[in-house]
Amino acid sequence: MTGAFASDTTGRAVRPRVSVAMATYNGARFLDEQLRSIADQSLKPAELVISDDGSTDDTLAVIAAFARTAPFPVRVLDKTERLGFADNFLFAVEHCRHEYVAMSDQDDAWLPTKLEVAVERMEADNSLLSLHRLMVTDVALTPRGVFDQDIRGDALFEPLTLDPYITGWGNTMVLRRELAHLIPRARRPRQFERSIPLSHDTWLYVLAAALGRVSHIAEPLLLYRQHGANVYGTRPSSRLDRLRTINTFWTVPVGVYRERVLFNEVLVPLLREAGRTDHPLAGSAAEAAQAIELRTNLLRRRLEVHQGTSLFRRLEAFRLMLGESRSRRGIGPSKASLAKDFALGVTGLGRHRDPGPVAPE
Repeated sequence: MTGAFASDTTGRAVRPRVSVAMATYNGARFLDEQLRSIADQSLKPAELVISDDGSTDDTLAVIAAFARTAPFPVRVLDKTERLGFADNFLFAVEHCRHEYVAMSDQDDAWLPTKLEVAVERMEADNSLLSLHRLMVTDVALTPRGVFDQDIRGDALFEPLTLDPYITGWGNTMVLRRELAHLIPRARRPRQFERSIPLSHDTWLYVLAAALGRVSHIAEPLLLYRQHGANVYGTRPSSRLDRLRTINTFWTVPVGVYRERVLFNEVLVPLLREAGRTDHPLAGSAAEAAQAIELRTNLLRRRLEVHQGTSLFRRLEAFRLMLGESRSRRGIGPSKASLAKDFALGVTGLGRHRDPGPVAPE
């Protein structure tokens, strides 16, 4: 490692303090291996905060045994009800005490430099959140290939330049603690396809991408164990995944456009409200609310381009969208997207995928 952390007045490197937030539920089978990989980090956590969601196996006993010799404090949070996977994670994050928070699953294994690499990048980039690639493994942690989660390489993204709905796996994230305290978790928008509260990692990624910088790290920094009982699983990225994107040239996901309009109609008022508080991110929230509202208006125009009942209506919607895009540089669609909208929307030649109307609860 480069030792790129800030120095104190004596010239000694100041090691950032990191909390690890872990959500557990009947995870005794692989938990000890995950805990030991956290203890073996080159940048030791300042605390491990665990929210257990009512385990009936030996999960709590494994945690208690680890805590007796852990090189950092281990806290198991008290709560009176089960929260479910996403809220259990957010509950743990909310109770972390230090500037940086890393989320941990109960069945992975971290590589020794995971925290150090992630935090060094965030310090250098002044970012709100970082995430990295994963090494997909079998149940015995034998590597099977890299899952890139749409990370193309080491990169830094400025606010409002990422599409946060595409990627963002919580077990690869390190975030600044204030991000989790801007908007109460109970008020976050819902996932339209299942009408349940947005997953913890997608929610934090949406906020981070709107409010600040996001660091992408190309290096795989954890072993992502696939064992048949994962809450979410995946497979290594392949060339076939890239080839499938060719089909997107001819296909227009108007249902997705509509879902994003509905999502933003919930998100913008939340950001406006947060912008009127004394939270450290209040100014960024107010700016993001204004920018996302403008983008939502353009997205409504885009829907009209692809769904207008006549050529005249589609052409008029395109003309208005083009004018608004030119007057608000950096907010509207790219030139390539505009060309696609004309070729497939105005002419009506595109294949329009639309699962039908969707509305949030």
